[in-house]
Parts: sequence; structure tokens; C-alpha cells
Amino acid sequence: MKKYTPFFKAGMMEEMAYKAGIFAWLIITILQLSCIIFLWVAVYSNATTDVINGFTFKQMIVYFVFTNIFAFTCLGSQTLHDINTEIKDGTIAISFIKPISYRLRFLFRCMGGCASRVILMGIPGFTIAYIIFVKMGYIKIGSVPVFLIHIVLFLISMVLAAAIYDTVDYICGVCCFYTTAAFGLNQAKEVAVNFLSGVLIPLSFFPGNFGKIAEILPFAGLSQNPIYILTQTADIKTSVFFIVKSVVWFVILGILAKGLFNHASKKITVQGG
Repeated sequence: MKKYTPFFKAGMMEEMAYKAGIFAWLIITILQLSCIIFLWVAVYSNATTDVINGFTFKQMIVYFVFTNIFAFTCLGSQTLHDINTEIKDGTIAISFIKPISYRLRFLFRCMGGCASRVILMGIPGFTIAYIIFVKMGYIKIGSVPVFLIHIVLFLISMVLAAAIYDTVDYICGVCCFYTTAAFGLNQAKEVAVNFLSGVLIPLSFFPGNFGKIAEILPFAGLSQNPIYILTQTADIKTSVFFIVKSVVWFVILGILAKGLFNHASKKITVQGG
């Protein structure tokens, strides 16, 4: 794995190079969260019950604050864009003859970028938000050992979420071997991830069997499940189950990605030469 370390470092340096993006993210997030809070204030003010699909108003606010921080920190990957660029300019031919795994190259770069965002924004953001919510009584911390176990499990879930997201991005990128519609593929991926991961709305709001299917799919591990672990909404046993499920999906998606790449690499048409 030593030969992939430079890609990890490159991912970190790339994120560090654009510090202005942090301020832009802060402004956008504050505006977005303000709109979300006002929306749910209106919903709960006019509701006939204090609990909607298992969420109180306090739990809903905590969920969306953490979800927005988590999504920006972990759900970021340039893999699809990079693959499409290589196809267009013809440099993918060189990538194929390099003595490294085409897949691992992108994975390590993505994980490096994720590590930078966790350090620069994730840890400060989660820590400040957690302290504020505890002080306001929105979150209650019981046993310290249990709390620490949840934090460790949450960190593991963060790594898995970033890895699964990059794998989904990679699969969409490989699809560019068949079509030039990279923009459309990316938009479809973003809609599917945001909708099915619980970023837009908790999966408990989905009706009937559709909600059950969404819980089974890997997307739940990209946002909702890690947040349940962080806020201790899920107990330790359930949290471990969430992690095991993410590991299984990461393996399944990895196998799917490898099979798709093996087939697509024989069909590729380079646009740049």
C-alpha cells in the first residue's frame, strides 16, 4: 500500500489548498440550516403531535445540523469527474499501463481529501455543535464509556461512508466509458444519494415497503446511520450492525465496480486521441 500513499497525500493537499472553500461552506451551511430550521418550526407548530415519525422537534434539529456537517465532510469525491476528464483528453491510456490499481488510486485520493475535511471542518463542527446541543438539552450524555464507544463507532462509520460514496462515484465514472453524459450521471448520483441516504429527509418518513428497502440499501450508511450512532439514537448493538452492513455493501459495490471496469475497459473510446 506504500505506493498509494502519495495519492492520499495529494488528496489532503488538494483540499488544504482551497481554504476559501471553508468560508463559502460555512455561509452556505448557515443559510441552508436556517431555512431548514424555519421549515421544521412551521411543521411542528402546526402538527397535532409532538413526535413526527419518531422525531421530536429537538431531535429533528440535531439530525439536520449533524447531517449537513457530515455530508460535506464525508460525501465528497472527484472520481467521476477525473475519470471523465481522462477519457476526454486521452490520458486514461497512460493510466492503464501504470503499475498501480486504477481503483485504489482514486480511493486513496478521496480518503485523503476526506481526512483534510474532517480535520479542518468535521472535528470542529461536530464538537461545537455537540457542546451546544448538550448545553441546550437537545442531546443527553449518559455513561461516559458508552459515549466514547459511540464516538469510536462513529469515526469508523465516517471512513466507511467516504469509501462507499467514492465507490458509487467510481461506478458512475466507469459508466462514462459507455457514454459522454458525465454531467447527467453525476446529477442522477447526487439525487439518489441525497434522497436515499437521509440527507434530505429521514428515511423513517418514507412510506411502507419503500422505507424498508431504503434502510437496506447502502445509502443509509452514507448519512443517516452514522448520525444515529453519533447522537446515540442507536444503541451499541445496532451501531455495530450498521457498521457491519456498510462493510458488506462496500465489498459488494467493490466487486460490482471491478466487474464493470473489466467489461468497460474493453469497450472504451477515447475522445482525446
